[in-house]
Amino acid sequence: MLWVHLFVALCAVVVLVRLAHREVPFPVALAQLRLGGDDPAVLRARVLSAAACLMQGRPGLAVYRIKLVLPDLTRVLGADHPDTLSARLLSLQIRGETGDLPDRLTAIRELIGDITPVLGPGHPDTLAARHCLAEWLNQDGRVDEAEAAYEDVIATGTEHLGAEHNTVLISRSCLTILRYEHAGPDNGAAVDDMTAIVAAMERSLGTSDPTTASTRRLLTQWQSTQAGNGA
Repeated sequence: MLWVHLFVALCAVVVLVRLAHREVPFPVALAQLRLGGDDPAVLRARVLSAAACLMQGRPGLAVYRIKLVLPDLTRVLGADHPDTLSARLLSLQIRGETGDLPDRLTAIRELIGDITPVLGPGHPDTLAARHCLAEWLNQDGRVDEAEAAYEDVIATGTEHLGAEHNTVLISRSCLTILRYEHAGPDNGAAVDDMTAIVAAMERSLGTSDPTTASTRRLLTQWQSTQAGNGA
């Protein structure tokens, strides 16, 4: 009977650890135990753990974790705190891409309205939210609105962060892709624009950066198509 009780106790510990790890990674749980669940550093670590899940290709767990931490951020830091707003942005990005957000355009516009007065129009988080709006407009087939939204991100980002900031370069590449797809493979201007964007990415992000590498591969495909068409 002793072995039975030990086995049951061991199983209970394993289940509890696995459940705790679903809510927060084990190191974060230890920090939470040591510092308290309302410690800002612990709350930020919980947000980062959700972002890490997304990077690992586990969007379901990312949504689960971000939904758990957002009420705590709002309660402890306030709805207008930069950390809370950043977590809201991450939540909308994940949920909007996974279909967990019924009216994602309205939600992201509301966030932009909340985040801009606090962080300013040129803050990376503000620009990321506006870039997200442009992406979703494009995905919904609202090409003209998406193009204008990308142009706005690029202009504001260039003014506040510089022409070769990663947010600006990513928005430039997305706008160029939109125009290339809209005009067809004979769009030589889009190929030229993307050539300049790749060169800027190699300077600012590095040649081995994943964004640089994927954009370079796309440019190579375009150039091959262009050559095949005799351009």
